[in-house]
Amino acid sequence: MKYKKIILTASFLFGLGLSLVSSQEVKEFSLREAQIYALEHNYDVVNAITDIEIARERVKETVATGLPQISGSVSYNDYLEIPTQLIPGEFFEQEPGTFIPVQFGTQHNATLSGQVNQMIFNGQYIVGLQASQAYLSLSETSYEKSQIEIKNMIATAYYPVIILQENQTVFDSMLVTLENMLYETREYYNAGFVEDSDVDQLELLKADMQTTLTNIENQLEISRNTLKYLMGLPADQEIVLTDKLNDLMMDVNREILMQKEFDFENHIDYIMLDRQENLADLQVKLSRTEYYPMLNAFYTYQRNAQRNEFNFFTSNEKWYPTQILGLQLDIPIWSSGNRYHKVQQKKLELEKIHVQQEQLKQGLSLRVRTVRSEFNNAYLVYQNKERALANAQRIYEKMRTKYKEGISTSLDLSQTYNQYLNSQIDHLTSMQTLLMKKAELEKELTKSEY
Repeated sequence: MKYKKIILTASFLFGLGLSLVSSQEVKEFSLREAQIYALEHNYDVVNAITDIEIARERVKETVATGLPQISGSVSYNDYLEIPTQLIPGEFFEQEPGTFIPVQFGTQHNATLSGQVNQMIFNGQYIVGLQASQAYLSLSETSYEKSQIEIKNMIATAYYPVIILQENQTVFDSMLVTLENMLYETREYYNAGFVEDSDVDQLELLKADMQTTLTNIENQLEISRNTLKYLMGLPADQEIVLTDKLNDLMMDVNREILMQKEFDFENHIDYIMLDRQENLADLQVKLSRTEYYPMLNAFYTYQRNAQRNEFNFFTSNEKWYPTQILGLQLDIPIWSSGNRYHKVQQKKLELEKIHVQQEQLKQGLSLRVRTVRSEFNNAYLVYQNKERALANAQRIYEKMRTKYKEGISTSLDLSQTYNQYLNSQIDHLTSMQTLLMKKAELEKELTKSEY
């Protein structure tokens, strides 16, 4: 029995440990996987999806206004004092000019009624239905724009993490090299082959590298948190990025991006404005419908009861029915210019959008040319920095060999080391800039699905 309790306790603790491990599970993401995850969990994208649902409900709401509307009512009046009417005295053979006060009706009165209204013709309803459909189309286009933007945002947040991780790896390796050189130099110093300044110089380089690594670690933490926020992940969720820097650089196809055709009519910003133009045009039509008549049909069924006592629930007392079937035609005749000026305002707003379309057309063409030029320049800078890094590495390796052989001084080594370090930083910075410009250019060249 004792052993059974021990086994059960161990099983419980083991299961609890597994649940804690699973709750802290590290998630791995490639760039594409991070973008796909963000398209489902990013806060702005989630709201854009909700906006589409709101637009769909608005369409249904507009459709419902043109369907039969049924209402009912119940009313009860207790006349504490029955209204008095004056009847000319001549009706009762009284002198002319006299009036006889008479009270008509009963103290307790109740009414049950139901009414059905059906729209037959209403210009505002027809155009309003078109406008609600146009609003739905605008919401769907806005959702697509959110998708394009979040993909770009994830890419521009993903790349810095990869670059910083690469920085960390390179500088960790350089720190190990410095520590080895510092150890050897101390041994040489103890043997009397080098001066203490050589040791001090290497210790200074080591301290600088440790400070650099600390800064990289802090920047890496900030960059990871930014990426997690954009993806819609909690801040305490551990993530690992699986893409390698070399693989990302292999995806940079300069020729395709430089030669890919650009059509402003397929750009999401232009399509968004086109949807807004359609809505503005419908607003003009909607304001014009105020000139049109409206025709509605209605049917009313009503039952009335008049009592001197409150006995409406007595089955043998009568209720008197009334039924009405009718049409109502409302004709606008004169509004002193109110409707006219409404139409003119909507026309002017439509003209503003036409100007914005032309402005956006020119702006998009200029933007694409600028981003292409910046991307091409970033590519050339990257190639130059790659050659510079190779040269700086060769110079540093030669100087390190000379220092070990006692041919060069620690000052010479420090200078070439700093040169190599700066070349390494410039090279990684150029890679990040190139990847950023690639993402920006891809965003501008993305064709809308609508």
